[in-house]
Amino acid sequence: MRLRLGRIRPHHRRFIEYSGAMNTDGVDDDLPFGLVVNPFSALGRGKRAAVRTARALAARGVRVVPISGRDAAHCREQLRAATGTGLRGLVLVGGDGILGLVLQVPEARRLPLGIVPAGSGNDFARQFGLPHDPVAAVARILAAESAPRAVDLGVVLLPDPERPGQKREHWFAGGLSVGFDAAVNRRANAIRLPLGPFRYHLALIVEVLAIAPRAFSVRWSRSADAGQDPAGRRAFTGLLATVMNIRAIGGGIPLTPQAEPDDGALDLLMVDACSTVRLLSVLGVLARGRHARLPEVRMERAERVGIEAGSEIAYADGEPVGVGPFEVSVAPGALRLLA
Repeated sequence: MRLRLGRIRPHHRRFIEYSGAMNTDGVDDDLPFGLVVNPFSALGRGKRAAVRTARALAARGVRVVPISGRDAAHCREQLRAATGTGLRGLVLVGGDGILGLVLQVPEARRLPLGIVPAGSGNDFARQFGLPHDPVAAVARILAAESAPRAVDLGVVLLPDPERPGQKREHWFAGGLSVGFDAAVNRRANAIRLPLGPFRYHLALIVEVLAIAPRAFSVRWSRSADAGQDPAGRRAFTGLLATVMNIRAIGGGIPLTPQAEPDDGALDLLMVDACSTVRLLSVLGVLARGRHARLPEVRMERAERVGIEAGSEIAYADGEPVGVGPFEVSVAPGALRLLA
């Protein structure tokens, strides 16, 4: 779903600030955590989870600064303002969309980051087995403060519609989808029922019935290929060309079951066009993560990927990014994850 961030007021009595103390791990307990909330995650579950998260942090003597906004742009403004006051880290309450929003703010991206899953898909949180219960999630976040996990991020450069001839940068944690899976994501976002990950399954069924092959031109390379021809280049008519940093998207669909978010590489998945009947078989195998050997499927590991797909709109971390061409690269260890 698209982020629609309502304001959670800092003076609300359920977000009372508590004083902290220095610990022996070098963490400055006098600084608060920024509590970044999408209150509309999963049709309101985010707001309820945020209240429980704030209480769990307060019970451990941790101060919080609530961060939200009227919309995505306002939330980014609030993030920049809050990071300027000094924070020990960020705790995100929501799904993949709120993570994607935070990653677009450089000041926020540099802070240690913890997640309390409260969205519809929660694919990034699922990769690390993060608990949905706010009390358990807070305990795990605080336990990881002394040794955050270094996690890769993806960066995509694409045309900036507001500056003709210029490129803009978009960071992502999970994956960049172009084609069929992006269409599923778009249709799932439009479903307003509280179905959780089943929204993606319903959207997938509808998209299968309306399947339309796309024309793709893809190239990929590794560091060893610098200054040389790409390791691979492929033009094909197919269903999708997706670049993944984690194993699953769409509420747990294992597109790249071998992907690791800390190996300094991205996983590229390409699926050729096929009939609707054959597609049902391919999707059944894909749902079990056993599609690597299918003749319609090609998987590659790379550090840089270029994708051209005409007017196709790419999605990243559940939200629309824009129209390509797309130049994707990995940023090794760019995120300090409290997990």
